[in-house]
Amino acid sequence: MNPAPRPRVWQGVFACVAIASLIVAAMLWWRPPVEARGEYLAFGTRVSVQLRAPDRESATRALAAMGPLLIHDHRAWHPWEPSDVTRLNAALAEGRPHRVERDIASLIHAATIGDTRSDGLFNPAAGRLIAAWGFHTSQYPVRTAAPTERQVAALRAAMPRMRDVRVDAQGIVTSRRREVQLDFNGLAEGYAAAQMRQLLRAEGVDDALLYVGGFVLAMGRDGRRPWTAGVRGPGGVLGAIDLRDGEALSSSGDYQRRRTGTRQNGGHIVDTRSGRPERASAAASVIATDPVLADMAATALMVAGPTGFDAMVRRMRLNCALLVTHEGEVLITPALRERLRLHDGTAAGAFRLHPGAGEGGCDATGGLPPIPIELPPAPAGSG
Repeated sequence: MNPAPRPRVWQGVFACVAIASLIVAAMLWWRPPVEARGEYLAFGTRVSVQLRAPDRESATRALAAMGPLLIHDHRAWHPWEPSDVTRLNAALAEGRPHRVERDIASLIHAATIGDTRSDGLFNPAAGRLIAAWGFHTSQYPVRTAAPTERQVAALRAAMPRMRDVRVDAQGIVTSRRREVQLDFNGLAEGYAAAQMRQLLRAEGVDDALLYVGGFVLAMGRDGRRPWTAGVRGPGGVLGAIDLRDGEALSSSGDYQRRRTGTRQNGGHIVDTRSGRPERASAAASVIATDPVLADMAATALMVAGPTGFDAMVRRMRLNCALLVTHEGEVLITPALRERLRLHDGTAAGAFRLHPGAGEGGCDATGGLPPIPIELPPAPAGSG
């Protein structure tokens, strides 16, 4: 008869069985992430979502949630086609109070923050001036006649600000100035991206790259690598940057939506100080962890131009920002220059370092809390 196995042998057997059980359990528990993509159209631009979900069902639900959200935002926020915003503007022009949904009230709050922090260089209350230059259109280049000198002077003299708009706890909007005409195009992409991120997280998706026109928002990672996006200039891509979890890249420029055929030939961003399309800047980009702030800041930098770049970076507490002039010079903060990988053909000698708002990287906020967002109300009967 064989002798009984020694205790150490049995311990080895139990250890092997335990390890094998753990391996089987891990194989049953772990599933490779599901990669999926979605394409949409909103705000007159392409919206895309690239995600890595824990399973196919989560990916399907997440992508399905994007469509209704973007349809709502496009129809509710449109500055000239019939929308919740145009109905609000009509009421304000008549001096009437008007009730809005929570997402519109939140947009007004965000726009007021942008106006204040930029000292009025980002001013969504100036919709009348934007319309006067023909930029309430989807057809570019704009070929309508420019406003006259007298019209521009009158619009400048009566220029409203977001501080002229009030929203109470019930969503009732009022204004002491009938000249207010709200146009949220300057923050719509960043705000919509923040909403999309919130929906994705609700479906258990933590890794995604969101493109909303010229706006990019990163969630998590692309597998073992960070998400990568291009930083654009008027002549094409300046370089690439790896975006970290939560970082937003907002780019603005005068190279796509422009006026033409008149002596006033400028991009769609209007400087409310002069009453004219800004001329000093060709492109601007901002990276920040607050998507709404990043979107508004890129517009404010365009208006500020090279002479106002440093002051605007400080005011809006930006650590990662750049501005491209029409002469090809690139003003850039050190934190962004350190991370930007130049594209082939991009001349490094054109870059000029300018200080950021403070210490830290692109995630530095200067102590400012993120701008809150709201999802649209749920459709009737959905609960």
